[in-house]
Amino acid sequence: MSKTVDGVVYYTVRFLNYAGTDLLGTCDVEAGGDATDLAPQPEVIEGMVFNGWNVDITKVMEDMTVRPTYKSDSIYYTVNFLNYAGDDYLSTQKVKEGEDAVPPSPEKIRGLFFIGWNTSFTDIHEDKTIRPRYREIPPHPVLNFYKKTKGNISGEFIRSYSAVNACSITAKLDGECTMSFKMLTRKIDSFVDVKCIAELDGLVFNITNVKKSISSGVCYTEMDCEHISYILNDDEYKVTAFDMTGTPRQILWALLEGTPFSVGTVDIEKKVTLRVNTEATRRACVMQLLALVKGEIEYYGYAIGIRKHRGNSQVVDIMKTENVKDISYSYNATEQRYSYSVDLYRKGNVDLGDELLLDFKPLSIYRQKRVVGMEWNPFNYNEVSITIGAYIPTINDSLYSVVTSVEDIRNTTAKYTVEFGEIIGNGSFYFTRAYNDRPYFQYQTNDGKTPTVTLNKKSGSAFASYVGASISGVSSSTRTVIAFYCTVPDETEDEEDTD
Repeated sequence: MSKTVDGVVYYTVRFLNYAGTDLLGTCDVEAGGDATDLAPQPEVIEGMVFNGWNVDITKVMEDMTVRPTYKSDSIYYTVNFLNYAGDDYLSTQKVKEGEDAVPPSPEKIRGLFFIGWNTSFTDIHEDKTIRPRYREIPPHPVLNFYKKTKGNISGEFIRSYSAVNACSITAKLDGECTMSFKMLTRKIDSFVDVKCIAELDGLVFNITNVKKSISSGVCYTEMDCEHISYILNDDEYKVTAFDMTGTPRQILWALLEGTPFSVGTVDIEKKVTLRVNTEATRRACVMQLLALVKGEIEYYGYAIGIRKHRGNSQVVDIMKTENVKDISYSYNATEQRYSYSVDLYRKGNVDLGDELLLDFKPLSIYRQKRVVGMEWNPFNYNEVSITIGAYIPTINDSLYSVVTSVEDIRNTTAKYTVEFGEIIGNGSFYFTRAYNDRPYFQYQTNDGKTPTVTLNKKSGSAFASYVGASISGVSSSTRTVIAFYCTVPDETEDEEDTD
C-alpha cells in the first residue's frame, strides 16, 4: 500500500513468481522512481531465460503487482519430412538451432528403392521441408554404375548394362549380401573401377575387387562387390565405447548417425541395453543389436531396418509350386543342424525369410524351415538356389568385458580405479579424467533417500567418453556419497581425447 514519509509518497511493488502463485518479494519505491534495481532475483526455469517484468517498473506511480516474463533460451525450427507423393508429412519436428532432425523410416514403394533424402537434416538453422529420394527398379534387370561421392553414396551416373556374361547375387538372412559379375573388358574398361557404386535388383553395392583374364582369346573383366552397408566396417566408423538403453529404433539411429544410412522399418519395440567397450566396427554393433532383440536385418536401398520376421510367415509347400529343379541336404554334427539346398527354375515370389515346407519322400524329407540364403543370377532366372534351415542370431561376448578388479590409479600399469564423489542435494560433478567404459557405482545417503544417478558423456554423444555424473530426486539437504569403479583408458587414447 502507498505511504507518505516526510511528505514523499512511496508505492509498493509486489513481485510474483512466473506461475503467479507465490510472492518473490516486495519493495517501496518513491513516486516516479525506478524499481528495477530493487526487484528480487527471478526464478531459474530450465530451457527459458528471464525477459523482464510484464509491466513497466521504471516510473512507478501506483501500487503494482508484477510477474516475470520468459522466453525460450533457444531458437527452434520446423523440419517437415514429406512422403513420396509429396501430399502428406511422414514427420514434423521442432529442432533446436544447430541440432539435427531425426528422419522417419522411408516408405516402402513397390518398384522403387530408397537412396536418401534430398537435403541435409543436420545442423539445422532454418525451417526445412525434406523429400525422400527413390530410384526405379527396372522391370528387366539392368546393371547401373555411379560415381561414389565423398559420403559413400551414389553420385553421377556413369552407364547401364542390360546384359552381362555372368552374374551372381548372394544374400543371407544374417545380413550377408555380395555380388560378382563378369563382362567383356572392352565393354567396361575405363568406365568402371573400385571407386564406383553398382546398383542391381534394388540392391546397392561397393566394388571391392577387379580381376582381368583372357579365355579363348577373349578378355574378360570380373568384379566382386559387397553390399553398401559393409562400409560400416571401415575405420572411420570404428567404435571404442558405446552404452545406450532404448528401443531398437533409438539405438539403431544412434549407430547409424553420421553414416549415409537411414533407419528403415523397425517393428520391435522392447527396450534393450547395448554396451560396447572394446574396439569394434559399427557393423558389428548393428549385428549385436540384432542378436539382442532377436531380430533380422532388412536392407531397402540406403535404409537399414530390423524386423521380427522377414519374408512370408505363411507356410508354403515349395514342392507343389512346380518350381523345384534339384534338392539336397546336409547335416552338421557340430551344430547338430540340418540344412537344405533347393535349385529353382525361376526365382518367382520366393524371398529371404519365407516359411517353407519341404515334403520330399524319396529322400525322407519332411521339414518346415525358412529361407536363410539365396543365390541368383538376375539376368538368368534359371540360375536360382535357396538354402533352407534355421536362423539363430548369436551374441558376440567379446564386445563388452566386465571389470572384475580395482587397482591404484597411482600405479602406471593400473587398468582399473575408483572415483569418489560427494554432493549435497541435487547437482553434478566431474571425474578426474574421462573413461570410455561405463563406470559401475555404489552410493549411500544420510537420510535413506534413493537418488537417481545419471552418467554424463562428453558433448552428449552416445559414442563419447564418460566425464561425470548428476544426482537428482533427493532433497536439498540430502548428502550423497558415491563410488565409481572405472576402467582406465590407455595413454594413447587419453592423449587423443585431451587434444
